[in-house]
Amino acid sequence: MAKRQARESAADAAPVGTLERGLSILQYFKRRPESSIPEAAQALNLSRSSAYRIAERLRELGFLEINPRSGMWRLGREVVQLGVVALQSADVMEVAPPILHELRRRTGEAVNLAVFDSDSMVLLFREQGTQSITISSRLGAHRPMHASGLGKAFLAAMPQDERARLIERLSLHRFSPSTIVEKARLEKDLGAIAKRGYAIDRGEFEPTLACAATAVFDHRRQPIAAISASGPAERVAPRFHEIGALVAEAGRAISERLGFVAKVAAEAG
Repeated sequence: MAKRQARESAADAAPVGTLERGLSILQYFKRRPESSIPEAAQALNLSRSSAYRIAERLRELGFLEINPRSGMWRLGREVVQLGVVALQSADVMEVAPPILHELRRRTGEAVNLAVFDSDSMVLLFREQGTQSITISSRLGAHRPMHASGLGKAFLAAMPQDERARLIERLSLHRFSPSTIVEKARLEKDLGAIAKRGYAIDRGEFEPTLACAATAVFDHRRQPIAAISASGPAERVAPRFHEIGALVAEAGRAISERLGFVAKVAAEAG
């Protein structure tokens, strides 16, 4: 018995073992906003003495704290500060390109990323598709909010009051026979986009082109960009469901890398 206890004590004192236990405790409190140390120890299969010792050290360092009102343990200020630094360093133009490259590979079509600027979307990233036909579009080009997949995806993701104010000041210019120029019809389309998870552009800006697009969100659950996969209408339109699902998946992946938590957003909404 004494030998076994000595081995266990040595294992607890090992730096790697202690680090792993400490991280597992922090991850436990990420899932459980408040808890007692005995509950954490039981969930993580740790001895109470080991869990208390590590938790106290984490509290000294500011990674855990005790809620003075409930007496329960929770994540501390250092975790919050680390999270803020990580989120601030995660720029969409650093996170998005690898994911968009994979989207291009899976769809075979050109992929794009644009950000909102006053009353239009500005193209910041573009990668041509693997198909023989390419699309000419320069970086910095503007896309209308009401007549592009990128614009409609962003509009659908905006808070309702902000979107209403923006639509009021937009000039719904007709670019093609498919362009939506009635505000009521645009609002209806945006509602469908929000439910579907991606926007569809059926030649609304350029008659020969089609695309599927979705919004990208940051850690505040605010839309900050939109991405799309686009190509010749005769090639993309029959694949709207397939391409739209892939675009939505890529948008979620980028958003999550930027700190967006979809489940929390759904509950908050």
